[in-house]
Amino acid sequence: MRKLFKKISAVICAGAIACTALAFSAFAADNGRCVVYNDAISDSDRAECEKLLNEASDGKDVQLYVLFLNDKTVTDTQVKELAGTMSNRSTNSVAAVVNYGTNYAFVDAHGTVAERITSSKAQKIYDKYLSSELKDKDNVGAVKAFIKGVKRYNSFLSPIVILIGCIGFLAFFLIFYFTVRTKYKFHEKPNTNAYLEGGDLNFGVMEDIFVSEHTSRTAISSGSSGGGGSGGSHSGGGGHF
Repeated sequence: MRKLFKKISAVICAGAIACTALAFSAFAADNGRCVVYNDAISDSDRAECEKLLNEASDGKDVQLYVLFLNDKTVTDTQVKELAGTMSNRSTNSVAAVVNYGTNYAFVDAHGTVAERITSSKAQKIYDKYLSSELKDKDNVGAVKAFIKGVKRYNSFLSPIVILIGCIGFLAFFLIFYFTVRTKYKFHEKPNTNAYLEGGDLNFGVMEDIFVSEHTSRTAISSGSSGGGGSGGSHSGGGGHF
């Protein structure tokens, strides 16, 4: 009887999460990039956040979305589900869901962007950019920080990596330059007369024959062949603020 009750409870919880996600998905579809549920933030903040997200998304290959809600009945697991639902609105996007009811936020990346913004980097977007703004209830600042974090970790070459590369190249160039200069500084210029004796110049020819052998090997594939691509890869991170 207990096992049956546990199974029924699990099915009910899963159904509740799915219904909540569908409800929020339907609600979000008609409310732009900045979605506000249950008057979580003011209309002026929502308008400013919508403008920022549009500017950061229009004409770009990555679309950005943010959902604000204020509901104590929504669990952290449901917030993660909602973040996945929000990011699924586009084939390549990053979404953040903020629940002021439980002070929990989650960032979800969907599509090819998830290969660059991995779960660890999504966690860094929350830790380094979002959390401090959310603690201060600065909604516009949180969206600005979210956009900045996505741009930072979506880039193949960050400013720090470029700077380190330039310093490394400069150091290599200087070492190479001074090494060559030191090695050849005190060498005398070659004297062409030293190669001539009695006015004659003789050349000798030596021929070396090398035999090489090349063997190629082809791996035999196993019977199990891989299926199609993952299609909808996700990565995410978040926490309480």
